Amino acid sequence: MFCYNETIKRTEHHLFHAKKGSITMGCNKYPHMFAPMTIKGVTFKNRVLASPITTNRIVDHGYPTPEGIDVYETKARGGFAEVTVTESFIDHEYAWRHEHGLDVWSNPMTTFHMESIMTLTEAIKAHGAVASIQLNHVGAMNHPDTIPGHKNPIGPSSFIREDGVQVEGMTLQMMETVADHWAEAAWVCKSLGFQMINLHGGHGWLLNQFISPRFNHRTDEFGGSMENRARFPIMVCDRIKQVCGDDFLIEYRMSGSERIKGGMTLEDGIEFAKLIQDHVDLIHVTSGVYQDHVNTKAFSSMFDKHGCNLDLAEAIKKNVHVPVVAVGGFNGPDQVEEAIASGKCDFVALGRQQFADPEFVNKTRDGLEDTIAPCLRCSCFNPLASNPGERPIPSLWHCAVNPWGQRELRWRNAPKPKGKRNVVIVGGGVSGMYAAVTAAERGHDVTLVEKADKLGGQLWFTEIDTDKESLLRFRDSMIARCKYAGVKILLNTEATKESIQAMHPDYVICSVGAHPFVPPVKGIENAEHALYAYTHPDEIKGKKIIIIGGGAIGCESGYFFASEWGAQVDILEMRDDVCKDSGMSQRMALLPRMKKSGMGTYCSVKVQEITDKGVKFVDKDGNEQFIEADLVLHCCGSRANDDIVKSLEGCCDRFVVTGDAKQARTVKMATYEGFCAAMDIL
Repeated sequence: MFCYNETIKRTEHHLFHAKKGSITMGCNKYPHMFAPMTIKGVTFKNRVLASPITTNRIVDHGYPTPEGIDVYETKARGGFAEVTVTESFIDHEYAWRHEHGLDVWSNPMTTFHMESIMTLTEAIKAHGAVASIQLNHVGAMNHPDTIPGHKNPIGPSSFIREDGVQVEGMTLQMMETVADHWAEAAWVCKSLGFQMINLHGGHGWLLNQFISPRFNHRTDEFGGSMENRARFPIMVCDRIKQVCGDDFLIEYRMSGSERIKGGMTLEDGIEFAKLIQDHVDLIHVTSGVYQDHVNTKAFSSMFDKHGCNLDLAEAIKKNVHVPVVAVGGFNGPDQVEEAIASGKCDFVALGRQQFADPEFVNKTRDGLEDTIAPCLRCSCFNPLASNPGERPIPSLWHCAVNPWGQRELRWRNAPKPKGKRNVVIVGGGVSGMYAAVTAAERGHDVTLVEKADKLGGQLWFTEIDTDKESLLRFRDSMIARCKYAGVKILLNTEATKESIQAMHPDYVICSVGAHPFVPPVKGIENAEHALYAYTHPDEIKGKKIIIIGGGAIGCESGYFFASEWGAQVDILEMRDDVCKDSGMSQRMALLPRMKKSGMGTYCSVKVQEITDKGVKFVDKDGNEQFIEADLVLHCCGSRANDDIVKSLEGCCDRFVVTGDAKQARTVKMATYEGFCAAMDIL
C-alpha cells in the first residue's frame, strides 16, 4: 500500500485507460473536501483531519517510538490536513491513566525526551500538515491503581462507582490546579512544535463529566444550570489561551450527546457549544461515552451508518460561528464531500480509516479513490479495561485491510528484491489479491489465476448483505489495485500442477481458500449452508429459519435475514454463548441488535437430528427439544482446501500457502499472510 509513488509511476498507463484518456483529479471532483481554510494564521490545506485514536503502540512510557514517529509522518505524507497525536495526559497525578500517551508534564524533561517529541512534530509539519496533540484528564474514571499513592480519583462530585471505587469531589483549589496543569501541558506542547491542541471534552472524561448530569451534582457556581456546569471547561480554555496565546489553536472535542440514560442530550450539547464557542477555535463533535463505547457510538460499529454523528455536528453548527468538525465512521471520499458540501460540518475527522489507508487523501486527490481500502469497523481497537488490574493481555494489533498499519517503518526497511521475479498466485480471494498487489508493486511480474469468473473468493455475498458494504468496497478496491499494478489476471482458469509449471514461475503463492465444514449430524442432507440463503431469498423472507452454528458468521447472517428479510431466526450453538469468535466491539454491537430483531439463541446444545420439519436437539439442561423450521442452515466454520493445495505441491521450488488455504480464519489473517508471502519474494 505504501509503495505509493512507485506504484503511480508504473500504473499511470493503466489509470489513463481506466479513465478513458484522462485523470479526474480529486480536487475537481471533491472541491469542498480540498478547499483550504486558515484559522488565526494556521492553514489547513484541505478539510480531512486525522483524529486522535489510541492504539497502545506508538508511545512507550511517554516517549514517541521511532516507529510511532513514522506512523504519524505516514499520515501527514498521505495528505491529511491535520494530524493529531493520540491522547496525552496533563499530569501524572490524577489525570494519567496509561503509558500510551506522550509525557508532556514531566519537569524537568531530558534533552532526548524533548528532541524526540520535536522530531515528531517536525515530521508531521514537513508534509504540510498541522501538528496537533490531544490533552486529556480522565477524572472520575481513573483508578487508584494508576494514581500515585493509590489515592481516589477526582471528579466534579463525590460518589461511589459501580465497581466500589470512591470518587472525590473536586474543591475549587483542585479545579484551579488542574486548569493550571492543562495550561502548562499546552505550553510545553507549543514549545515542542505543536500548533494546536485537541482538548478532550467528550467520551465521559473529566471536562465532559462537568457538563454531564450523570456526574455533576454540584450546588455551587459549577453545578446546576448548563452555564454553571460549563464554567470549568471555559476556565481551562481561557487558562490555555492566557499562557499560549490566541494563535495556539484549541480544537474542543465534545460529545454532542452522550446517548446514554441520564446523560447529556443533544439539547445540552447545543447549549454547551454556544457557551464554549468564544473560547475555542474549532468544535469537534463526537458522541457517547468510553465506558459504553459501541452502543453510544463513541466507536461506531459496522452496523452504524457512515457519519453516524453528523446529525449532532449539523445541529451544533447551526448554533455556533466557529468551524465544526464531524467524526464517526466516515470511510469514503463521497461521504466526506457530501458532509461538507451540505453545510453540516466544516471538517471531517477520520479515526480508524487513517490506519486502514493513510493515503486516503492523496489517492482521492490523484483520482485513485477506487483503490482506497475502507475501514471495516471490525474490532481492531480494543479499549482498555476500567480497572488496570483486570486488563487482559492484548492481542497483537493488525488492521484487517492494511498489513502495513503501524508497522510502516518495519516494512519500509524490509529487504528490496534482488531482481524481477515471475510470480504466480493461485486463488483470487483477499489473500491472493493482496499477495498479487504487493508483489507487483515491488516490481515483479505477477499472474493471478482464479477458477471463478470474478475475483473476491467467498466475498461474493457482500453484494447482497447490506451490513457488509465496506467489505464489498474493500474487495473492489483490491480488484482495482490489481489492475492498476499491472497484475495479469486469468479468470475461469483452474490451476493444475502442469499448467502452473508451464508458466515457469520463480515463486508460487497458493491462496485457494477453504470450503464450508459440513457437521456430521444425522439428516444433514436436509440442511443447506448459510451462504445458500443469500442466493435464495424467497426461501428466507418471512420464513422460520434455524441456523446451526452461532459463531460470528452464523450470527451476522442470521441478523441480516431477520432484520432485512423478515425471517424468524433461531441459533443453535454448542458452546456456552454465541459470537465468541467475534471481536469485543463487534460482539457488543451485534448482540443487542440480534435481540431486538427477535432472534432466538440456544446455547450449550447438542444437535441430534435434522428433519424436513426442523431440528431435534438436547438443551443445556439435558432435555430433548424439537424446533420446527421452513429451512435449516448450517454454519459451522470452514476447512482449508487441502486437496487442492496437495495437488499443486511441487509445481515450484518456492511454494507458499496463505490465508484460508493454510487455515480457515479471518480476513485480517488472510491479507496479512498474503502480504508477508509477497514481501518475502527477493
